Amino acid sequence: MGVFAKLFGGKKNEDNIANDNYIETIIKSSVNVPLALSTDSVMYVGYNELGGYYYLQTFIVGRLKVKTKTGAKLEVVGNNYSLNLNSDMPELESEPAHPLEGYVTKIDFEIDKNDVDKIKRSNVKTLSLFIKKEKHVFSIYENEE
Repeated sequence: MGVFAKLFGGKKNEDNIANDNYIETIIKSSVNVPLALSTDSVMYVGYNELGGYYYLQTFIVGRLKVKTKTGAKLEVVGNNYSLNLNSDMPELESEPAHPLEGYVTKIDFEIDKNDVDKIKRSNVKTLSLFIKKEKHVFSIYENEE
């Protein structure tokens, strides 16, 4: 680390502050409470049942930009369990989110009915999203209110 970085803070420190402000802006602009946060994105989660099949619906808002035809995997690590979920569609593409200067990525994951209750804020520790060869780690959002 250079002398100036020690005295005035480095670019990495500035990036962390910018990301914190960016994440805070996303959270404040939504009426919903997110489940998890990464360094540059916010994950909102819901469930849906269609014809006896259950889906974990995720909405990722932030700087994550995806375009793939190979799908995604979501690893959920919780208290005494781990789930590996596959996206229901192989083709995924992020859409621009204005005015946030970011993207919205909607991914539905197939989930077993018995596992639906496991994915609750109090039970989950981390979520890891695998797209192509990239791993995006999300930590549970602790609501201060």
